[in-house]
Amino acid sequence: MLRLERPWRRVLDAVRAPELSLIQGGTTSPSGPTREPQPRFFPRAGPAQPHRKKGPVPEWISILAERGDETAGAGSPNYNKAFFLEELRRRRIMTTFALLMAKVAEDLTGWPIPGDDEWSVPDLMARHLDRRPLTQCRRSREKERVVVVIDTSGSCLHQARFFSSIATAAVAAGDVELYEAPNAGIRARKSRRGWRPVEHRGWHFCRRTVIFFGDFDGGDAVIRASRRNKLYWFCSETRYPDIRVHPWCSLSLRSFRGRFFRCTAEEDFIRLLRKVR
Repeated sequence: MLRLERPWRRVLDAVRAPELSLIQGGTTSPSGPTREPQPRFFPRAGPAQPHRKKGPVPEWISILAERGDETAGAGSPNYNKAFFLEELRRRRIMTTFALLMAKVAEDLTGWPIPGDDEWSVPDLMARHLDRRPLTQCRRSREKERVVVVIDTSGSCLHQARFFSSIATAAVAAGDVELYEAPNAGIRARKSRRGWRPVEHRGWHFCRRTVIFFGDFDGGDAVIRASRRNKLYWFCSETRYPDIRVHPWCSLSLRSFRGRFFRCTAEEDFIRLLRKVR
């Protein structure tokens, strides 16, 4: 019988089936003959697959190498910490600081400037004389920067990471004057080009909104500054129960006219946000 020639069969005839290996074997029973098992076919192992290239570790993941990690054998669970999400902690601090700035800066009013934020009462009264349009009776207020002072002395070493996050959040927020003040003595001010030393190391602020992060070291300067400024003190003191026990201080917290908060860690700062008015 003649075979019908089809063009597509030539392509199929050229394809070779994979070679299969037959695994023979049997089981021997003491009471009977050997039972032949069903043959199992497995494709022969081909060339090894190339390994995938591992990408770089993202910047927001910090690799840790902690002491006391236990090594476990194969097949047992491993509970050692390999990394932590540093970026999430930093964003949480920045968000909390931004909310604090929004609460503190609500009552800040500077000199009137052209704008459309509020009505100008003098312009409304003068409108009866010169018949100016209502659009020219609006104005805005010049924004006053919030002063942030951070203690960078050795007594605040345990809060160094927390204060560093506050400084980073203050720079990112903008409209903030950031000062470095070890033991409440102002030494430098943050600018676009870096830290610049200040001429007057005292608290020369007057009628400003000031936020201070530090302990009782140099607390007399902070208490005196609260008499002429709106001051928020996030105190990180853990050595002395009261400022009167501190050998450097002569004033008490009764003379402090600002808002005083106990804040020794990031969790305290986030919790105290509800009490800030």
